[in-house]
Amino acid sequence: MKIMKWAKKKIKKMTICDYAVLKTALIILGIIIGAYIADFVKQYVMYFAIVFVALYVYLLTTMFKK
Repeated sequence: MKIMKWAKKKIKKMTICDYAVLKTALIILGIIIGAYIADFVKQYVMYFAIVFVALYVYLLTTMFKK
């Protein structure tokens, strides 16, 4: 239960921008997983993955700084 209390404290400190970054990162992850067979996504999967990792790292660093 300590992890849930910790997570609630961290989530309460998130700003609207942090939620937007989380939303964008999860959308890009969904594009990669859900549409991997599509030719467009297969061509640019590395770009999507790089953007996802960058946004996720940003989110994690902001969570642990506060």
